[in-house]
Amino acid sequence: MLVKRYHANDMQQAMDTVIRELGSDAVILNSRKVRLKGLKNLFKKPVFEVMVAYDPANIPSARKKNAARDAAAAERSQKDAAKEAPGAAVSNEQLERLDQRIDSIDEMLGSFIEKFSFVKRDITYDYPEDLQELVRRMIENQVREELAHSLAKETELLMRRQPDTGAAEILEHLMLEQLGRPEPILHKKFTQKVILVLGPTGVGKTTTIVKLAADFSVNQKKKVGLINTDTYRIGAQEQLQTYADILGIPLHVVYQAEELAETLEAMSDRDVIFVDTAGKRPGDEQHREDIMNIIRVLKPEDTMLCLAATTGFASIKEMVDTYGFVDDYRLLITKLDETKYRGALLNISWYTQKPLAYATTGQNVPDDIEVVDVTSIAKDILSA
Repeated sequence: MLVKRYHANDMQQAMDTVIRELGSDAVILNSRKVRLKGLKNLFKKPVFEVMVAYDPANIPSARKKNAARDAAAAERSQKDAAKEAPGAAVSNEQLERLDQRIDSIDEMLGSFIEKFSFVKRDITYDYPEDLQELVRRMIENQVREELAHSLAKETELLMRRQPDTGAAEILEHLMLEQLGRPEPILHKKFTQKVILVLGPTGVGKTTTIVKLAADFSVNQKKKVGLINTDTYRIGAQEQLQTYADILGIPLHVVYQAEELAETLEAMSDRDVIFVDTAGKRPGDEQHREDIMNIIRVLKPEDTMLCLAATTGFASIKEMVDTYGFVDDYRLLITKLDETKYRGALLNISWYTQKPLAYATTGQNVPDDIEVVDVTSIAKDILSA
């Protein structure tokens, strides 16, 4: 891309000249009113100065033959104007330095225009037809656009390297890499494991804890205990107590951080202990301190962050950032049955860069919880 300046009496005349000489693909970068230098222009009206970017390959062929003549005429005109200016005896050396500065500015502007043109092309996302369709499906399944296009660009690159492999196969593989291998809770014999469960209010945290407790107690035959630190919601306490009575699992309610060590000692015979926590609004400093105290005393081997698949990405980000002080955790996705879109799981995995563990698919205890099937998720996202 090159840059050229024009002077004209009005903007319409300037545009007509640009189109006539450089073609309709030329781009006007800047325009302003200026007063031409030189004594003979002293009492004349200001003219429009237009800076235009153009591609030499797009100049109309009839004008290419006159390019040298126009350049020579412009140079003569500039020299004549310089001679007529009062006290403007300009040496060849000064003209050469001026030409070098103009060339440097032109080169800089040309580089800028080239970068701008790249960004413009990038925004259009000119993918092959089959890949474009897959991008559309991802976005329809609530995958974030920036993530969808990032995966698509990598897919396009790999398609060039592996021309015999289809776009869908490559894209599915990349999504599986992003989702990662699921990491459910594993328990070793003759050890005690404390699992801390975090999450905002309304995400289904307490019900999810009951499902996990029932699975470990009934299906895996482990000695399970429950600790409830969410003393703000009476309903949560009653729900936990009801299921604890049904399953024959001891439940301890902790009101103060000082009680945690004593409670843990009282449950020393338990193989697995699940700890329920309160969910508070983002930015609640007291909530942060409470969670940090629980972690400091109980030293949980596993921490699960519950997030709902029905939650929008902006809220997901806010919730994840709220628990940013927790160093290590796995993701437990709830309410997967309440939405047909699976893009939320990919978004959450991408934003947190944390492993997925479980997904809940209904209210039935303990049946409606499963280890996340990442292959099924990836295929669902790409389905029509």
